[in-house]
Amino acid sequence: MAPRTPRRIHVDGRDYRWVVRFRDSEHVVVCVWLDIPGPSSPSGRPGPSRRPGRPLEVLRRFDDPWLHYGVLLTAPADRIAEVFHLAPVTPALTADLVRAGLAAGWRPEEPGAPQRFTLAREPADLTPLREERAE
Repeated sequence: MAPRTPRRIHVDGRDYRWVVRFRDSEHVVVCVWLDIPGPSSPSGRPGPSRRPGRPLEVLRRFDDPWLHYGVLLTAPADRIAEVFHLAPVTPALTADLVRAGLAAGWRPEEPGAPQRFTLAREPADLTPLREERAE
């Protein structure tokens, strides 16, 4: 499910990198940032990319099928989608999240802390995540 190294994606004329991390047994976080190549090496090859600007982080429900294996085997097939979120994060979904994030005000080139959203079922359902404050 989760790529171990950041993957590249090209969305609407810009290059991004993305990675998926497990947050807990029911959620993953998709992290996307602008991909800007680093300075060229003496051989003329582009250097490693760097992480400039503000990343996009999207919290998404994902029920790991291995953790729910027994229940998934015994549950009625037509009811599984009502209870479990089993669709993996794909490049197509990531591209949709980038577009939805940009539409919701994410500015990847501006410096700052990650802009966080939660995702219900569809990329159009991005909701800004309220930051928890210590009191």
